[in-house]
Amino acid sequence: MVYIPFDIILFEILIRLHGRSIDQYKCVCRQWNEGLSSWQFMSLHVKYVEEYLVRYYTCLLLTFIFNVFSD
Repeated sequence: MVYIPFDIILFEILIRLHGRSIDQYKCVCRQWNEGLSSWQFMSLHVKYVEEYLVRYYTCLLLTFIFNVFSD
């Protein structure tokens, strides 16, 4: 079995989850609850979500512009 350090799970995998899912994963164990409730995780999660939304809406806007001008 491969061991994955908790820091990798927390800051590389769980950071990408939706907020409701994060709340559910807090119930897994005490370590996950503390990690997911930490200010470091919360600030990185907010930053990740903001960057994701900027990329998403930029692509959406460019697709719209391309479709308008390609007609």
